[in-house]
Amino acid sequence: MPTRVQPLKTALLLALLAGTFAYAQQPQAPKREENIVVTQPKPGEELDQVKARAALNAMYSALGGARWLNRGDYVLKGHTSSFYKNAPTGVGDFLQFHHALPNNQWEDRIELTKKRDIVQLWTTTEGVEITYKGRKPLPKPQQEDYFRRIKYSLDTIANVWLKDPATLLIYGGTAVVARRQVEQITLIDKDNNSVEVDMETSTHLPLRRIFKFRNATYKDFDEDVEEYSDFHDIDGIPTPMVTTRYSNGDMVAQRFVEEMHYKPVDPALFTPNAPIGKHSY
Repeated sequence: MPTRVQPLKTALLLALLAGTFAYAQQPQAPKREENIVVTQPKPGEELDQVKARAALNAMYSALGGARWLNRGDYVLKGHTSSFYKNAPTGVGDFLQFHHALPNNQWEDRIELTKKRDIVQLWTTTEGVEITYKGRKPLPKPQQEDYFRRIKYSLDTIANVWLKDPATLLIYGGTAVVARRQVEQITLIDKDNNSVEVDMETSTHLPLRRIFKFRNATYKDFDEDVEEYSDFHDIDGIPTPMVTTRYSNGDMVAQRFVEEMHYKPVDPALFTPNAPIGKHSY
C-alpha cells in the first residue's frame, strides 16, 4: 500500500498565485473605500446566510471595494521560501507581471533567479517554462495546483461564487485564528465544492482561506490553507506583504513582497517570442 510523502522540493511558484500585494513601506491604517455590495440576500434566506453575506460585503469593502475588484495590471517584486515538514528548503527571488484580461481572467509571467533567465508563463489554460533552451509545459501537478487555487481565490469568490444564485452561504460564527478573533464564512457551490474564508472582526480583512479537494491517488481529501498577514496600503488597497501556504497542516511556502507597482503590463511579454533575461519594465 503506498505511503504518502510530501515532495522533497516544493515548487516556488506554488506561492505565486494571482493576487495583490504592496510596497515594503511602514504599516499604516488601511484606507476605506465606500461600502460596496458584492452579494445580495435572497428572499426567505436564513438569518445565518444574511449574516454571512454582510460579513463578505464588509470584507470586500475593507479590501478597497471597487478599487480592489478592478485593480488591473501590476508588476510585483519579491522572494519566496519553500518548506518540507515545516523546515525551510530554499529561497528564491522573483519578478511577477500580472496582466488582467476580460471576463475576470488574467495571465502571469514569473521571472526567476537574479538573471531572470527562467520564466514561468501562466495563461488562462496552461503553464509553461521558458529558458534559453526552449519552451516546455510545466509538470501537470504544478499546473493543477495553480488553477485549483485560482478557482478558490478571493477574486473568484467575488466574481463567480457570489454571483451564482445556487451558492450556499453558511455563517460559522466567531473563532480565534493566529491569536486573532475572526468571523468564519463557508461557501458551497452547486457542485458541492466548498471554501472557508476567515476575516478579522476588528478590520474585516481576510486572514485565512481554506478548501479541501480529493486526492487522485489516495482517494481521500487534501487541505489547502492560505494565510494573509502584514497588510499595507497601496493606492487605497490594503494588501498583505506576507502570504503563507499550508498543505495538510504543514507549511509549504511563504511569499514576501518587496515592492509593487500598479501599471500597464506589455502583452508582448506573454507571446512565444517574449524576451528572456533582464529587460526594462
